[in-house]
Amino acid sequence: MLSIVSSAALSLLCRFKSGGIIVNEHTLTLDQTRSHVDILHRHFDFISLAELPNRMGLRHKKPFCLLTFDDGKRSNATVTAPELCRLGVPAVFFVVSGFLDGKRPLWFDRYRLLQEKLGKTLPYGLSSRIVKQLPYDLLLDRIDRACERHGVQVDATDEDICAMTWDHARELHKRGFIIGAHGVTHAVMTRETAANAFDNISRSIAEVSAEIGEPCNSFAFPNGNYTAQLASHAVRCGVRFVMSTEPTWVDQRFPLWRLPRLQLFGPQSRQRIERKISAAALGCILANPDGTGRTYRLVNRLDKLTKQRATQSSSPQPNVATALSRRDD
Repeated sequence: MLSIVSSAALSLLCRFKSGGIIVNEHTLTLDQTRSHVDILHRHFDFISLAELPNRMGLRHKKPFCLLTFDDGKRSNATVTAPELCRLGVPAVFFVVSGFLDGKRPLWFDRYRLLQEKLGKTLPYGLSSRIVKQLPYDLLLDRIDRACERHGVQVDATDEDICAMTWDHARELHKRGFIIGAHGVTHAVMTRETAANAFDNISRSIAEVSAEIGEPCNSFAFPNGNYTAQLASHAVRCGVRFVMSTEPTWVDQRFPLWRLPRLQLFGPQSRQRIERKISAAALGCILANPDGTGRTYRLVNRLDKLTKQRATQSSSPQPNVATALSRRDD
């Protein structure tokens, strides 16, 4: 019964909402890929990244859904992408450029194993409250020491952990998928110095461009944390689309340099997915998974107020980017 109610509520919202959603996924099994596509297709039209600007402010029979996948795990290339290709569903794969072709796992996969082994006895300096507040080099050092001390090793053959190769990425590009940049490392950019963050962003965009043989036009912030200055830097580096993790629908209110995405995960049921999308449509219920809670509501209100004032007066108006640049991520 609850599933029927969730589906009916989402269908009603879709009938009156313009725009659509950008879905942020990570790894999916074959069955999960099929399930997510089936659930989303009931309510949305799947679109490509190139179609996004024209669909953001329009109302269609169905709202749109753009699928994105973060990090560049090998299963994206060997399991998920082939099934999406068979189903005719476009997607964007945001890759950590320094991770591809490498054997070193991303930090959060090793951290998850530490959590599983140590539980509440994690060292204070690696508590869940602190871990994403650390500069990347310090974070790696602490995880390296903890893994060595407690004998934690990652299964390098697990395709949900190990990286795809650049050959995989080029093959995905040839099949029509978009390869976007996701940093050279999976550093939380707002915890880095400005120089390090700028370098991380620019190098990742340049490396993706060089490897796929054409300019990279999209960037997604690791963990979703960003400021207006960091997003502007990505745009100066040549990208057109910049993704965050603000859990709301996408419409004409959002500039292309600040595109919200709704995180979904493989094991989630149809009921939970539909309820989460419905909550995102209201734009004020879900917390941002980047750790900033619901501060995005204030940003959106400021943005809306700025646009309202701009239509009422020809005098210069304050830019919402100022508020974003001061946001403590």
